[in-house]
Amino acid sequence: MYGYDLKLLIPAAMNRIYLNSGTLGPTPSTALAAAAASELEWVESGPGQHSHYVNAKAGVRQFAARVEQRMPGGVVSITENNSESLLRVFWGIAFEPGDEIITTDHEHGAVLLGLSSLMRRFDLKVHVVSLDRAEGLVEQVKERLNARTRLVVMSHVSCYTGWELPVAQVASLVRTQPRCRLLVDGAQALGNLLVDPEHLGADYYVFCGHKWMMAPAGWAGLWVRADRRDELATRWPLETFQAAPRDLELGPFAEFSAQGDDLEYGTRPWPRIAAWSITWDYFEEEGFAHQAAYQINLAEEARSRINHVQGLSVQDPPSDEYQRTALMAVTSKSLGSGLFDWLLERGVVTKPQPSRNGIRVSWAIFNTEDDIDGLIDAAGV
Repeated sequence: MYGYDLKLLIPAAMNRIYLNSGTLGPTPSTALAAAAASELEWVESGPGQHSHYVNAKAGVRQFAARVEQRMPGGVVSITENNSESLLRVFWGIAFEPGDEIITTDHEHGAVLLGLSSLMRRFDLKVHVVSLDRAEGLVEQVKERLNARTRLVVMSHVSCYTGWELPVAQVASLVRTQPRCRLLVDGAQALGNLLVDPEHLGADYYVFCGHKWMMAPAGWAGLWVRADRRDELATRWPLETFQAAPRDLELGPFAEFSAQGDDLEYGTRPWPRIAAWSITWDYFEEEGFAHQAAYQINLAEEARSRINHVQGLSVQDPPSDEYQRTALMAVTSKSLGSGLFDWLLERGVVTKPQPSRNGIRVSWAIFNTEDDIDGLIDAAGV
């Protein structure tokens, strides 16, 4: 189900042209109903009732198992957002003073703020490479990678331009340094293109459900390669491990789960995972590959037409290392990021991009060629 058929289930996409799934994907009414029903059952039964709490949490584990089928080679923890997933990795690695980190100038604020906190705590040095240079990412990483490099942090898809980055090529470089690990931010990838962290060569891969997957906000995930789990100090011991407070005087607890729940401890709105489970069904129904192909074909048609509008242009990658996806940055010579307000007044939802002198546009599985027509007509400035 995609295009018009899916749009009929999404109120936000019916009363306007919604082109901002890269920020928040509008949730289909069926998924919202499933979440509401689960939440109502949770409230009416008394959320503190132990058996109900345990069953609700088990539902999250069941969903995590479904995700692991799509992402083999590691374990999946279900978190509340990408920022939490990133911090699990940042603060889980045993950094030493003098260690170095490599990242890019297209990273989300959650990455930048997290790295800043690490620099204060561990006296680290961060190298930032530029994605807008024709030199390309791989060569820049190669120049900076050395025996002191402890972590490379990069997006799978740039949140600014929608360019897919050469993760696998960077992973090959990272493996030449035994102490170095690769953390990939897949916030703009899952649901936009096919995701296989093991095939990419990632050690850690973070992703979320509230963008291209159209789940309500509040759910994300962290994939950890199987042989990297023991390296993370942020793993929680078994929840069922029976220990008294004074046992801590004997040393840290050392019994861990074989599943990903050792990175998701704490009280959460467990029943709401039903919504993400429903939207996941949409992608599996037609196949993730089919959905990705539908979106990129729509985006390529939009790119061609936008580039024929005077004063507008889609920002293409400066290097053949990068590939276009269903996310794009559009430059406006006359309005800059003011194009966002202009379009919003005409019923078109995008995202302002002041740093790119324009807007960001997402082409999701519920969008259609009519949405391209609406964008072009509304952008005629």
